[in-house]
Amino acid sequence: MTVAKRLEPILAAVAVRAAERRARFSLADLRAGLEVDSSRRESFTASLSTPGLAFITECKRRAPSAGALSSEAKLDERIRSYAAGGAAALSILTEQDHFDGNLDDLKAAPEIQLPRLRKDFILDEAMVLEAQLGGASAVLLIAACLEDSEMRELREVAREAGLGVLIEVHDEAELERAVPLAPEALGVNARNLTTFEIDLEVSLRILPRMPSSCVRVAESGLHGPEDLLRVRSAGADAALIGTALMRSDDPTATLIDWRRSLGA
Repeated sequence: MTVAKRLEPILAAVAVRAAERRARFSLADLRAGLEVDSSRRESFTASLSTPGLAFITECKRRAPSAGALSSEAKLDERIRSYAAGGAAALSILTEQDHFDGNLDDLKAAPEIQLPRLRKDFILDEAMVLEAQLGGASAVLLIAACLEDSEMRELREVAREAGLGVLIEVHDEAELERAVPLAPEALGVNARNLTTFEIDLEVSLRILPRMPSSCVRVAESGLHGPEDLLRVRSAGADAALIGTALMRSDDPTATLIDWRRSLGA
């Protein structure tokens, strides 16, 4: 499988950081510390399966396509503001070199009992187990970064660890690869991984093709009520929103306004 060139340095950095962590905590160490709790997976699915469009609100300090988004060292206050605005789940960027994230971010604002998705470029079993040990309810698997056999293996590792899986696709070919794995959620990312440009029409084309047996998630390019109404009409059960909320002066008010516009 050929990986988009814009992803190559990110994946290389992820692999280096993962190797550094394995030097401190081996795969055997991670397995030994695991306490399986399938209620995490169930809460992730249930939170996104309520009537209307559920919001997966994202915490990320920077992004290659947008540059710096926040200088906040801790995410506690942001997570509280998302919860107050009616977020259904949290997406926590843990990639360090390009998004300024870290695994400890999964533990921020522990009193907020929202399901947490580890959003990263998951490459191996250890990264799935790290997510579980860090408090995640689900992990993101990106079809464009994984061979079929890798995606199948990681999906099973997550299931055995009690985690949900959101598989991200970018076109019909990736959707065809992902559907047989029966993930709890399927997401379509409107961002072109070669150019990093956004085309919401991609989401509007792919969403109706997703099976209703899983949660259908629209990702990227969502900036307000008009975009949210369009993806909901195309079949989205949930919307993962990052940059627009990171740039908002008042995320709580923004989320409340969006939910009101959607009739929630």
